[in-house]
Amino acid sequence: MIRLLRLNRFPILKQLQIEEALYRTPNAGNWIIINNGTPEPIVIVGATGKADKLVNLDEVESRGIQTMKRFSGGGTVVADENTLFTSILLEFETLKQLFPTMSSSTPSLISSTSSSSSSSSSSSSTSINVSNIYPKDIMNWSANSFYKHVFHEHLDFTLQENDYAFGKQKFGGNAQSFSKHKFLHHTSFLYDFKDDHMMACLKQPDKIPEYRQNRDHLSFLCKLKDRYQSKDHIINNLLQTINNLPTSPSIKEVTLKEAEQFLLNPHPKSNQLFDYNLKNWKDIINEYNPIIKN
Repeated sequence: MIRLLRLNRFPILKQLQIEEALYRTPNAGNWIIINNGTPEPIVIVGATGKADKLVNLDEVESRGIQTMKRFSGGGTVVADENTLFTSILLEFETLKQLFPTMSSSTPSLISSTSSSSSSSSSSSSTSINVSNIYPKDIMNWSANSFYKHVFHEHLDFTLQENDYAFGKQKFGGNAQSFSKHKFLHHTSFLYDFKDDHMMACLKQPDKIPEYRQNRDHLSFLCKLKDRYQSKDHIINNLLQTINNLPTSPSIKEVTLKEAEQFLLNPHPKSNQLFDYNLKNWKDIINEYNPIIKN
């Protein structure tokens, strides 16, 4: 069974707290989360990111924008009400049942990156071996077997290294976490964004994808609103793709309250906020405040 949680303008910080609880709780099951925007602008940095290297901290502080570090890897993004968030949390055994012919280190069928083509000679054609699944395999699977159906209207949809793009322009960034029995793959889709936020708040990172070719943020990114009339269209495509998953898994839509129950389980808490006064990350002292109370 896959639990489906749909949220609307739910704070991404709280969503990531829920996701960490689900990810770190044994036997939490399989989840797909869709969140239609976060109410206030926020800068999100990956787990190993250095805020001063990635974010113009003085500018972000002057705009009253929080900066947070999520528990998973990945790059940096300025998110707001026009960002569409999706998260896929699956046990490897469930993935094996859904896609029994998936192979380890499979090159992307729709990616034009040189790294994918160079790995083709070592690809395996055997059935999925849970112990041999790597982040790149999940990245390729997410593009080839899932999101290509979500964005089926556009033939230039592609996986560029670790990003979803139309041609060479990125519209979706990914972050992942892996444990022995499951993985988490979450994505921030840029339906729209304020050009000034992107240019003023984010620095050009030292390490950039090869396909970016040192382009600035606005030349590198594109907006989904230029391809779709509404986020609802994309969300409907997402729901259709979920309902059309192979082997017809049971999909159960759940409430926020049901997901919040996992916050009660003891687990490490790695999401942090940046303290502009101390110039450092700090743990989130105030416990999560459920939106729906008992």
